[in-house]
Amino acid sequence: MRTLIALAVLFTLAMSAGAQSVDKLIRDSWSGEMGDASLTATADRLEASLKGAPNDANARAALGVVRFLESGELIVQRMYTHGAFNLPVQASMIVGAGGDGRNIGFNGDPKPISYEQFRASIQDWIDAVARAEQELAAVGDEELKVRLPIGLARFDLNMDGEASDREQLWWMLTAVQRRFRPSQEKADEFEIAFDRGDVAWLRGYCHVCMAVGEFLLAHDTSDLFERAGHLFFSKNATPFEFLKGTRKSFAFGTGIDASDAIAFVHLLSFDVVEPDRMAAARAHLLETITLAHEMWRWFDAETDDDREWIPNPNQRDAAIPGAAITADMRDVWLRTLSETEDMLNGKRLLRFWRGNGEQGVNVQRFFFEPRPFDLVLWVQGSAAQPYLEEGEFTSDGLWRDLERAFDRGAFRYMWWMN
Repeated sequence: MRTLIALAVLFTLAMSAGAQSVDKLIRDSWSGEMGDASLTATADRLEASLKGAPNDANARAALGVVRFLESGELIVQRMYTHGAFNLPVQASMIVGAGGDGRNIGFNGDPKPISYEQFRASIQDWIDAVARAEQELAAVGDEELKVRLPIGLARFDLNMDGEASDREQLWWMLTAVQRRFRPSQEKADEFEIAFDRGDVAWLRGYCHVCMAVGEFLLAHDTSDLFERAGHLFFSKNATPFEFLKGTRKSFAFGTGIDASDAIAFVHLLSFDVVEPDRMAAARAHLLETITLAHEMWRWFDAETDDDREWIPNPNQRDAAIPGAAITADMRDVWLRTLSETEDMLNGKRLLRFWRGNGEQGVNVQRFFFEPRPFDLVLWVQGSAAQPYLEEGEFTSDGLWRDLERAFDRGAFRYMWWMN
């Protein structure tokens, strides 16, 4: 009996020590204490750690997080290489300042890009996200907790071989939103106690990203790329080189021609070239919903209160100051996801926004029987005609309940809660 107790104590101590070592590895790596602070170097250190302890759930979860961050770094690097962030308005969105050479968003010497290279970049991004998801999926059902000083995470977005201070995650967060404003002095305090529920959350986010990528590659967007791609890539391959000239018909102060912006919206009409990708996108969305229910099972079972990324209704110590989820918000959100799942499976119809209210859109058929996609015609309603049916609709007042629960901020919370 004493031997069993001793073994149990040693096992507990070993698990605790493993957790502490992963926490220290991440912090020392991202802070530069271990030399190269890049995501790649961090991933290499975690992989080396896993070779010695392949069942270390903390190290596996941390590696999944780093792989996901690498996927974001990859697509931004690809876009930066071809000057996708050079317009002042785009640079302002990405880095929170004007488009000049001091910002990571500006590339003074972008490389040409073809439509085929653009599609290849999207596929590479999908593959990188899938790699992160596979790492996270390898985490078992045991409890875990790894402290991630996420504000210190460094990227090499401009591909200069250096993950600089201006490429730390805390700095980019201040550029894309105003509610949470960390600073360099407090970057190391922006820490997430990443737990088992967060693993399911990030896996769900991976599937959302892959669904977006699959939907995009399912369609032929070459016409948009050739006629309006210069809004993003100054050296896009196009037979309409004159569109890149300095003469503008209706120039904005940002250098964008209003006619180009109008053409961009007009060209959001795509033929389907790889229909199997639409089915793949639907499968990813369904997996996201499954993982959302799983993550809330983990969150609701938590009894601690420690730097929570998504707190349950009883937790108050959130990683993002002031962030809180009420029981009503959680319940309405899960109900919405369940009804979305029914729509994706063809069990319920999306209420049609035109007509007499007797028909709805069969969302499952939208993915299984894809037709040319035209955003304007979908908004207008005529593009939905092939998918209209009579049947059971989504619940009355569901959107009203969402807006009430989230104080008219449902869209903002969607990006956080997935």
